[in-house]
Amino acid sequence: MGTLRVHGTIDISQFWPAGTSDADTTKIKLIVNKNSFEYKEKGATKFSSIKLFNDAQSKGQVSKKVVTVSKKTGDQTITVRLQGVDAPELHYKAAPLKTSDNISTAERKKFNDLNKERRQNFGETATVELKKHLEKFANPQGLITAVFETEVDAPSDVVDTYGRFVGNIRIGKSHIVNEWLVENGWGHPAFYTSMSATEIQTFLALWKKGKKKKNRPGKFLSKDANNFDWALLYAEPKKNQPVPFTPGEDKGDVLMPKIFRRQVSWLVSKKAGVISNSTGFKTYLKKKPDQLVLLNDFLQNGVNSAQVFALDEFISADNKILKNPEEMVFKEKPSILVDPGGNKITKWK
Repeated sequence: MGTLRVHGTIDISQFWPAGTSDADTTKIKLIVNKNSFEYKEKGATKFSSIKLFNDAQSKGQVSKKVVTVSKKTGDQTITVRLQGVDAPELHYKAAPLKTSDNISTAERKKFNDLNKERRQNFGETATVELKKHLEKFANPQGLITAVFETEVDAPSDVVDTYGRFVGNIRIGKSHIVNEWLVENGWGHPAFYTSMSATEIQTFLALWKKGKKKKNRPGKFLSKDANNFDWALLYAEPKKNQPVPFTPGEDKGDVLMPKIFRRQVSWLVSKKAGVISNSTGFKTYLKKKPDQLVLLNDFLQNGVNSAQVFALDEFISADNKILKNPEEMVFKEKPSILVDPGGNKITKWK
């Protein structure tokens, strides 16, 4: 176990309504010509510069380089998934249908026509409020010096199945962006077995405050997957033209975002005729089960001894969710990190 740090800058222009970033996914531009990546083993006294991520590729749900380089500017960027928080979706569309003899051309076309970028209530306001908060730390150019941090065992533990770095973003000595979002109620807790008990306890304490905040997602948590507004679509910014928006105007009931993403796929598939109209949410989730353990079991017995469940076990026959977001600890989907030669990266040096 050790600590990985990545030094870089956050450009607040990336956030909606001017840009496309939402409240829990942030792009960090690396500081070039300096030691952007550094690692320290537990018990060590200082960090050491590492280069293994520069040309590394993540292989999971997608295969991609974990550090992207702009062809136009040469800027190097990583994408960060903020650990411990799942903010309401600003833009989500179901994964494309796989090739199958059981899906007709007409059904596939209807699915694609229906599969638009969709959003949740509070998805816009949560992003705008985060941007407003970050402006306090930005220089006149809208840039913030920041550090990505995560506690991990192996290099492949750093990125998720989509090639995103998973951890905290720290500004200054102690301000953690993830923690601010949960404490202020702009995102629900999202726990994974890759997190330590101490990290989870931190977010639980913050959520006790966040879920009580008025006119924020915690007060509007829905557990009914039957509720869905087809009119809630992503408002994409045009070049140099931020979307007109007043914070709070997207207030309304909101499912746990992780469940919303699966709800979108389920309902679009049903409406397109790809699956039977009688297919319930529980039945749909069984086809691609998400594994999880319950929070108390995880905290008491650890990841290796806690009983494993499938998400569909906590969905009722009438499509109701039977657990709160903070009661579930999900297992990360697998991914590996490889070097340019395709060899799995297992060591830090």
